[in-house]
Amino acid sequence: MSIKGDSPAAHKALDAPDLRIRLYLLYGPDEAGSEALAGRFGKAMGADAERIDLDGPSLSRDPARLADEAAAISMFNDKRWIRVQPAGDESLAAVQALLDNDAARDPAVLIAGNLRKTSKLLALCDAHPAALSVVSYALDARSGEQAALAMAREQGLNLAPDLARRLVALSNGERGLLSSEIEKLSLYLDASPENPVQATADALDALAAEGGEQHLFKAAAVVLSGNLRGTEHEMARLKQNGGSLAGLLRLTLQRAVALSQAQSGAGGGARGGWGEEDLSRYWPADALDRAIHRLAEAERAGRLQRGVGETVMARELFSVARMAARGR
Repeated sequence: MSIKGDSPAAHKALDAPDLRIRLYLLYGPDEAGSEALAGRFGKAMGADAERIDLDGPSLSRDPARLADEAAAISMFNDKRWIRVQPAGDESLAAVQALLDNDAARDPAVLIAGNLRKTSKLLALCDAHPAALSVVSYALDARSGEQAALAMAREQGLNLAPDLARRLVALSNGERGLLSSEIEKLSLYLDASPENPVQATADALDALAAEGGEQHLFKAAAVVLSGNLRGTEHEMARLKQNGGSLAGLLRLTLQRAVALSQAQSGAGGGARGGWGEEDLSRYWPADALDRAIHRLAEAERAGRLQRGVGETVMARELFSVARMAARGR
């Protein structure tokens, strides 16, 4: 059985890891939320803990490696943990080997995307007593407001509830984007935990005018509607205005995730203001899953690899627009 990532039970499990749990599966359409939960786990392990980074494709080629790493003795620190990202059903054999290995001492955290209900990896982790599955959905209005207020406090911002709700709407309830918007606001106001500052609507308006977020929302809708000429126009306009395709790619990904949630009926707060119903006719579930995968891989590569440039992002955005065009 899975527990929700924004529940007290999930926070308690990750803030105070149970030695009996060998594997934590963090999954769901809000991958940024899963990454934030992995960060909580890492903080609980301590700054001096040794972290081993692996990925699903490498584990599919060497299924024994995960269990071997979990049973290895650290030469540097007493505490070790393993982070696997990206991860999916290709990691099934490796996870099974880990859960079957009683000598495994070091916990593993797998960060997966929006796993299907039929996922064998999810079924295994849900059923095994040494595994914990935690699912992250996009924030709804109520949980989003609370998350925004908590994030703002950490940045030294005093945030009024109406501004918190506005930030949630601006980010469409996606934790990573919400955190980014709050961080930008904090930097704009020169706030810090040592120097708290009251956030204002004027400051948020100024940032919105500089960043052109509403234009990005419109451009993301154009991409997912399959309007090829419009997609070219929006990307060209963004480049001409000195913007980055990274923001457009990320918002397009989040809108695609929201559309997937709306189609499946999951993550009740993902709808609203995005026009998912109008786009649904262009996107069969399997095509939408492929589009989300492409966008997520490009977004992740852009964060982790400096060499990923605008050309690559433009290619992926246009490829997704072509996929939607086939359904028109």
